[in-house]
Amino acid sequence: MTTERTTAQRATTKRTTRLRRMAVAGAAAAGAAASLVGAAPAQAAADATRVYVWATGVNMRACASYQCPPYDNVKVSRMYVTAFCQNKGDDVRDGNYANNWWLLVDAGGPKGWISAVYVRGGRNWEPIPGVSQDFDDCR
Repeated sequence: MTTERTTAQRATTKRTTRLRRMAVAGAAAAGAAASLVGAAPAQAAADATRVYVWATGVNMRACASYQCPPYDNVKVSRMYVTAFCQNKGDDVRDGNYANNWWLLVDAGGPKGWISAVYVRGGRNWEPIPGVSQDFDDCR
């Protein structure tokens, strides 16, 4: 009788484990499908480019100028951000780096402008390759 109970318990455990695996796989597939559906409108909204901000504590502003104060408590540090466009603005110098190009970015909070000086892949006094220079993309 003990052997029968153990065999029955094993069969139940295998069935439960199989059902759990199918449920987890189904949930994963549903989540993947939902994320693809959710991502489509954002990608269609604007041609955006992921860029890397190499510096720490980079201020975000409402315009490409020092005349716009930095956002309160919003700093970008060593992370990838979504850049929508770039435009010329105030000159920024930091060590050997200098540029007057600014990028409109989204780092997971409000959109804001950061200097191209702090974005990997650019050269002094030049725009960041791959980021739109069409101001219409900034809307």
